[in-house]
Amino acid sequence: MEDGEIRPSNFDVLFDIIAAAQSDVVIDNGASSFVALSHYLISQQVPARLKNMGHELVIHTAITGGQALADTVNGFQELAGQFPEDVLLCVWLNPYWGKIEYEGKEFEQMRAYQNHHARVSGLVRIPSLNKDTFGRDFSDMLRARLTFAEAIAMPDTPIIVRQRLTMIQRELFGNMANARVL
Repeated sequence: MEDGEIRPSNFDVLFDIIAAAQSDVVIDNGASSFVALSHYLISQQVPARLKNMGHELVIHTAITGGQALADTVNGFQELAGQFPEDVLLCVWLNPYWGKIEYEGKEFEQMRAYQNHHARVSGLVRIPSLNKDTFGRDFSDMLRARLTFAEAIAMPDTPIIVRQRLTMIQRELFGNMANARVL
């Protein structure tokens, strides 16, 4: 950013780094830069360029329950419609704010998913967590910017909290293992 504005030309340096990479690269951007980055990727035909260089582009997107359900489903549909067909999508289903359900239909039964399911390399279900125990422990771990291994190995982490984190990790990693491409 410069003077409070996103400068798309600054993404050029990022893609030089990606092009030279010999291993996976993850770009984790927030909502404030999402539209600008997506526009840059599409307008500069970055997916095709990366593919020609032997890279595979996988876009991860979250579907949340509750009030944001419609917005996140629409966001998924926009991504699928705007990016080239060979760009895969990995969808993370996050029930933290409520069930991922609309008019009795789960995500896989919704029109957005039905229209684009061939593009989805994986559906990763984030476990539904009791907010007072499992959810609190998981949130605390994320807020502290710890991995599961780090949080579980900390000697001052209570034993039952370690157990809950181990249970979350087991379920989440099992769900991730079902994805074709992460």
